[in-house]
Amino acid sequence: MDRLTVLYDPTCQLCCRAAWWLASQPQYVPLTFCAAGSPAALVAFPGIDHDATRNQLTVIGDGGQVYYDERGWLMCLWALKRYRAAALRLAQPGMLPAAKRFVLWVSRHRTGLGSLVG
Repeated sequence: MDRLTVLYDPTCQLCCRAAWWLASQPQYVPLTFCAAGSPAALVAFPGIDHDATRNQLTVIGDGGQVYYDERGWLMCLWALKRYRAAALRLAQPGMLPAAKRFVLWVSRHRTGLGSLVG
């Protein structure tokens, strides 16, 4: 995999902060960022549900692979030099349900959490 594109909600403070943080980390696989539902996203990724991308993190591989929610977060972590080992541990069958619960909880509370991170 040569790069990953992260679709994020540009109106969400937490999402913007997470995108900034991801972009600032040393990466094995380059991460590019695109506003979910933007004209650029609609043109670049015509085959995905763009309404869904506004409500859940979506990561798209250069081969067209699409990862949503916890799998999207795991792919982002996998791309980072400091967090690849953690991503591999969290992707294990025994850990994946907990990762999913955590990501869904954060997603449901992202507005409130966004006000905390500014």
